[in-house]
Amino acid sequence: MTPDTTGMTLLVSPARREILETLANLPVVATVHEPHTRGQGLTASELGRRVGLHSTTVRFHVDQLVAAGLLTGHDVRVGVGRPRRHYAVNPGRLAELDRPDTYRVIAELLAQSMADGQASGTPQSVEDAAAQWVEQHASRVVPDGLGLDPAQTPGHFLAKIGALVDVLRSWGYATSIETKDAGQTAEVRLTDCPIWELAKTNPAIGCGIHRGLVRATMTKLGEPEAVIGLTPFVEPGLCIARITTTHPLRTQEDRP
Repeated sequence: MTPDTTGMTLLVSPARREILETLANLPVVATVHEPHTRGQGLTASELGRRVGLHSTTVRFHVDQLVAAGLLTGHDVRVGVGRPRRHYAVNPGRLAELDRPDTYRVIAELLAQSMADGQASGTPQSVEDAAAQWVEQHASRVVPDGLGLDPAQTPGHFLAKIGALVDVLRSWGYATSIETKDAGQTAEVRLTDCPIWELAKTNPAIGCGIHRGLVRATMTKLGEPEAVIGLTPFVEPGLCIARITTTHPLRTQEDRP
């Protein structure tokens, strides 16, 4: 019997999904914090360290993903010695499975924003348009059990940042998080911006959509007074969003 190696069937496995997501979330352009690019990919050993699997197990999974056309394999020679096998996402197949059509979403929300502005006689900004998208998708934005009261602990605030990251990833961003100031501030590093070309040529629109998306999501998550800062183009392919809660957070040492 010929094994079923269709993409969706293979991705029933959590291990294969994590491998694919790890490779898909590599940046298009190398950064100081992530020297590996999506085009270059990772070796089985490097993948194993990131997903917590032995390299032999990783090879078992990536061989199936390569056979299904979801990954590609290529050899890279570094210095003297045998070339090392790298695995990277197949952009065409990945787009068929999971890539959001972000420009279509933006076109729709801007068209709706213009229509609403004309109807009300009050022009809407791109931040307003992004906020309207969040409102329309509120059921996806707020996870069950998260609670909408302002965060009281660093853990609760980080959970809200995690929900924000889920929204950003649904738009196509690749993200990583770093907490600062005893958990009062979360720094979300954004790479692989799905509207990179738009943001470069028209930052008022591109960055305005991004800022509105972050601000409206945090408001929906019960943090309307959070201070939002966006630093675009920190380096090629990298923007940083900083979200700081204005409520004092109780640490374990503060509890009676």
